[in-house]
Amino acid sequence: MGTIGSTDALTDVHSGDPYPVYERLRATEPVYLCGTGSYLLTRYTDCQRVLTERECFLAPGAHRPFGGKADRAAPVLSRVMSSQNPPRHTRMRTAVARRFVEHVRRQQTWLGGLCDQLLAPVVETLRHGVADMTALAEAVPRDTIMHLLGLPPADRDLVSRLVADIFPTSGPLPGQGCGGAEAMRQLTDYLQAEVVRRRRAPGDDLTSELVRAHTDCPQALPHDELVSILTGLMVAGYPQIAAGIETGIVLMMRHPERAVFLDGPAGARMFVDEVLRYDAPVQFTPAPRIPTRAVVLSGVTVPAGAQVWPVLGAANRDPGMFPWPDEFRPGRDGARHLSFGGGAHHCLGAELVHLEMSMVLRRLRRRLPDLAPARQPVQRLGRLRGFTSVPVVRVER
Repeated sequence: MGTIGSTDALTDVHSGDPYPVYERLRATEPVYLCGTGSYLLTRYTDCQRVLTERECFLAPGAHRPFGGKADRAAPVLSRVMSSQNPPRHTRMRTAVARRFVEHVRRQQTWLGGLCDQLLAPVVETLRHGVADMTALAEAVPRDTIMHLLGLPPADRDLVSRLVADIFPTSGPLPGQGCGGAEAMRQLTDYLQAEVVRRRRAPGDDLTSELVRAHTDCPQALPHDELVSILTGLMVAGYPQIAAGIETGIVLMMRHPERAVFLDGPAGARMFVDEVLRYDAPVQFTPAPRIPTRAVVLSGVTVPAGAQVWPVLGAANRDPGMFPWPDEFRPGRDGARHLSFGGGAHHCLGAELVHLEMSMVLRRLRRRLPDLAPARQPVQRLGRLRGFTSVPVVRVER
């Protein structure tokens, strides 16, 4: 096992700026064996292969090692869709994918109204002083996923608390989020109650549509998979997007010459994609991949049954794929970033991410073109990036 500095590289990644660690790993130990026995992959080609070769690299949800006991890297999240393999993953994805996309498309006008509503108090606060943008960044995706699922707005604080406890349980560093199992139980119970409520009084939300699909054909969407889909959408539905919005706001202020990309929809999409590449909101996949046989990655033999973690944040800065990888350059040609994963597990909400981030950042650019940092923003460390504080003021240009 190698080390970076004086500690395991996995600890270094979670305790400070991960990008110098990634750079050294890519150059010296691109397939890095951690003290936990897991492997970290930091080169783009290795990460892309693991994400896309579905027959060779399994998700852990239904995995049983070859001759050994069950080994699940993130038991709290073991039942959500991103942790499943065919046929369960195929059945769950088929049940929700088209319906989710259709609901997102129908909500664009509503989402614009939500952004304007949440931005109004920020504009008012900035007339007199400093505003912290993290509250806005969290509220937009949280309220959006709750609206899509038809969850009561009065439950915002409950949902926020539970998701905040669950989210850190994913990723390769053990011992995170010790309250995650109880939070997952509470969230599952909460969503079970919502399913029961929709059976009695269905609405036009995504939860109601999935309940109807289960009622019409239980074998195509069993009840436990319906609840797992809702749980996965809730846990993945806003922390990453909030982190992306926070990072986007900071990069708008640090690179005002690049913010002009936000003046049109095509440029805004380029801006958002570069935010996602430059500082991936989620640095690791939510769960590892498990090789079904011994495989060679960057010259290293990884045994069957091992836990392999594609490091998305490292792959997105691989100089073999991205010229000037440490520079923020919207409008890049060439390789696609891996922040949405890949293959069968490509992020279901990718279009929602683009929509929400573009909508918030474009409105900020239009309404508050004179934003500047009031103080240094506080970076969040660990698997989830973004910022815990983004204080801003308005300044005359």
